[in-house]
Amino acid sequence: MKKLALIASAAALAAATPTLADEWDFLLTNSTGKLITKIEVAPAGSGSWVENKVEAELNKDGKVKPGGKTTIHFEKAASACKFDVRGTFEDKTTAVWPNVNLCDNSYVTIAFTGEKPTFKAN
Repeated sequence: MKKLALIASAAALAAATPTLADEWDFLLTNSTGKLITKIEVAPAGSGSWVENKVEAELNKDGKVKPGGKTTIHFEKAASACKFDVRGTFEDKTTAVWPNVNLCDNSYVTIAFTGEKPTFKAN
């Protein structure tokens, strides 16, 4: 009987534990022609921006030069695949690249077509 109570308690505790997000990453290429000082990622349309987890040994200041590449680390919610990517530039302006499918794509190149943010993903 004690074993049954212990098993039931463990099952209840496991069910009450929140689901943890997965750690994900993708390689970002900066084809904007501008120095990026900060990259943030949010589930598409949510506005819940989370800053890139910079790998200090690879990119000490978190900046991405024009033509440069960096790995972007973020936590992926269980069901989300499309994300918005926001870049902040040296001149303090920002741009958002919406609905980037990061489940199916590991390489994202961000750019501008005229003044409109555009991206290529594969």
